[in-house]
Amino acid sequence: MRRGFGEKLGLPGALGPLPLAPLAPEYGKLTEGQRAAGLRYAGEALTDPQERADGSAFLSVLDGVALCTPRRRRLVDEAALLGRADARPAHAPVLRLLAAIRRQDPALLRRVLLYQLLPLARQGATDLGIDPAELALLAKASRALPALDDRQRTAAESLAPLWSRRRLRACAHAVTTLGPDVLRADPWLGSLDARLRRRLDRCDRELAAARTAAPTDPAGAEAGYLRVLAVTSDDDEAVRGLIRLGTVPASEDAPLTTRPVEGGRMALAWPARPGTRWRVLRDGPGLDRATPVPGTGGTATTAVDADPPVGFRVRYAAFPVEDGRPTGVPLVSHPLLVAPDAEEAALEDGPARIAVRWRRPRTATATLLALTGPGGLTLRHTADRAEEHVFTDLEPGFYQVTLTARHPSPVEGTVDAPGILRTATVHPWPRALTALTADAGPEEGVRFTGQGGEGAEVRLVVWPEGAVPAPGTELRADALPAPLPWARYGDPVPTAPAAAFAGLVSAVTVLGERALAGPGVRLDVPGPIGPPRTVREPGGQVRLVFDWPSGAGAVTAAWPGGELRISRSAYVREGLRLPLGTGPSHVTLRPHVPQDGVGTRAGGAVVGVRRTPVAVDVPGETVVRYRLLTRRRGLQRRVPHAVEVRAEGHDPAVPLPELVLVHRASVRPRHAEDGTVLLRIDGASLARTPHQTLELPPVPDLSRPPYALRAFLLGDGAGAVRLEEPALTTLVVR
Repeated sequence: MRRGFGEKLGLPGALGPLPLAPLAPEYGKLTEGQRAAGLRYAGEALTDPQERADGSAFLSVLDGVALCTPRRRRLVDEAALLGRADARPAHAPVLRLLAAIRRQDPALLRRVLLYQLLPLARQGATDLGIDPAELALLAKASRALPALDDRQRTAAESLAPLWSRRRLRACAHAVTTLGPDVLRADPWLGSLDARLRRRLDRCDRELAAARTAAPTDPAGAEAGYLRVLAVTSDDDEAVRGLIRLGTVPASEDAPLTTRPVEGGRMALAWPARPGTRWRVLRDGPGLDRATPVPGTGGTATTAVDADPPVGFRVRYAAFPVEDGRPTGVPLVSHPLLVAPDAEEAALEDGPARIAVRWRRPRTATATLLALTGPGGLTLRHTADRAEEHVFTDLEPGFYQVTLTARHPSPVEGTVDAPGILRTATVHPWPRALTALTADAGPEEGVRFTGQGGEGAEVRLVVWPEGAVPAPGTELRADALPAPLPWARYGDPVPTAPAAAFAGLVSAVTVLGERALAGPGVRLDVPGPIGPPRTVREPGGQVRLVFDWPSGAGAVTAAWPGGELRISRSAYVREGLRLPLGTGPSHVTLRPHVPQDGVGTRAGGAVVGVRRTPVAVDVPGETVVRYRLLTRRRGLQRRVPHAVEVRAEGHDPAVPLPELVLVHRASVRPRHAEDGTVLLRIDGASLARTPHQTLELPPVPDLSRPPYALRAFLLGDGAGAVRLEEPALTTLVVR
């Protein structure tokens, strides 16, 4: 069996000084890999869980790093670490980092593992894959060491990365955080502290000399500051000293220009130098140190600072760099107050008002608005979180609005942005119409009157369905529908459309290019009735024929001694017949809207408008009778040879229609064109000689039965004259 570690030397002599800092630049990546792999410390990646459980293999760290079995002890070198990385993919990232640490310094691998094991041993952790005797010794030794808190542990782990990047000022801060007890307990840290102090002492002497030389020997001061930065790249005094050397008077143009852009960002630009790489820093009163602008570090000569410190007066400096080190005095901008202005500001005028809308910068605590206008008018408003405000009770005229964003400032308490100016003109607007009335009188048409709208033109329009604006809505005159040609506001004479109308008539007041929507009223206006025609029927009945007026629900026919109301469906189905008798009469036809009478529907929603009635004079009944005169031909047959015509009851001043006698073989003619015309009697001739007998022309067809004859009335007035025909048997010849 292997003897206990250090049994001859005693514990202090055997262990030697234990590490209180890893001092490995790769330590940050190592801890990330450990967390991803679920390891408590990096050494767990070297041993197999099964081997740890049965004790067949364990890790030794006190006398170098070795893998041990009951019969063999093998030092862990770089080849062993890489071989295990290939064999264990899950732990490969951790093992390769351990190999890189050992390649850098063989003793550094043991230091890193001991640094991670000490707090675990102090906490009494087990099953770590460490020789139990060594783990017990580490637990005992750890109790004699200073315990690092989280702040000290972070400082200890940052030392190597900071040193590798020559950030000696940050290293000094980390060493101060560790404290003298830790430095005494770890000689490596004490040695690092000593080297650090020597280098920083030399830098401090260089800084003092550069400060002294700066007013009279800028070149010497520049060289001194650059020597300091070559040793400690994060020396803020050297950086700021170079910035002071590159600063130009406010009266001159700065080589580095700045320009605020949208979103509170800052656009930077400076002259190009081919092949030069740049690093841009920002500095200013109240800032702890000059800090790099993210995204810079290449050869580009433009940059955007996406998150400048709001509330500070910032100066930007573009340093020429080589291998990450400044090589000369930077190009410096003039100081600029970082206070973003409001964005997307827009002004919209309305009746006696200006509405202001903007987008407040995310860092602003308030927005100040100042409005100036005619006659020296000045109005002010402070909007804390809002992004809109309306100035009211304004006279027409030209106005200016200044918007100033206010930001908190760690240096000055609050600072105001430069401010943006917007202009607008308050135009004269029409007065709104407060009421609209449609008065449908007893005769045709409607009169429109209302209240309000003084000094403005009132137009009556019809809006598209579903697009009727609410009363008081602000509109543009050029976007209004065309005015109704038949509807006139304030006209004492009633008016009506030429065709049917049913809908909402809306009022709009207009003044120049601006308009205000007003109230509306719904109308039902039936279409006019076309000229009617009358047809006499037997028994004193008169049939009236006309085109049904569109939009009408009913038509009333009135005559002396009677009135009849008929619906559209009844008219289409049965027609309109009136019992006027045989004498002359006068009939008027009036259309009606679907509701009963003239007035409003239920709820007062719709106004029905009358139409002027259409009149037609019905002359007295005129009867035209005819009969065929026959004579015997041959032994039995009687054939027609003449026609006798009588006209009775007609007005001599009114022309009679023409009478035609039509012949057709086999069947009875149905109308005047359904056969051959044998005879015509002119209406004027019939009116002069009401009783006539005319011989039929000698047509061969009349001697060849069977055939039928029939008379028809043609021309104007034919519907007002009743044609009385003889018996059918006398008209058919067989």
